Amino acid sequence: MVLMAGFIFVVLTVTALLHIAWAFGVTWPARDEQTLVNAVLGVEGASKIPPFGLTLAVAVGMIAAGVVALWAADVVAVPLPEWVCTTVLAVLMVVFLLRGAVTYLPIPMPSVQPFYRLNHLYYSPLILAIGLGYLALLRVRWP
Repeated sequence: MVLMAGFIFVVLTVTALLHIAWAFGVTWPARDEQTLVNAVLGVEGASKIPPFGLTLAVAVGMIAAGVVALWAADVVAVPLPEWVCTTVLAVLMVVFLLRGAVTYLPIPMPSVQPFYRLNHLYYSPLILAIGLGYLALLRVRWP
């Protein structure tokens, strides 16, 4: 389970670091902000990255979610009651599984390119893998 937690933590931390860079105006890996928006947001008509504070809040949330995975594998201690951590672990599992699965449901989705293609090929499978990782960690914590 330590490898699973480490995988989740590393993926979410790297993604959080990207969000922090984007909050400060870096457009990598895109050539400009519009290209980045089209690749990572997938929102029709959007032309700007979300505001600085919101983008940083998302990054902090990702790092916190990664720490929860490490807690679940007993790599780090979290100074909260066990039931709080287990509840957060369960919520993260549901959020990641739903976000990953919604891409493949027969409902109208944004078709902004390249987001649509990237979401189907990379984002959603990775998000589903993280959700399944949280499920595995939850089963260990709460058999």
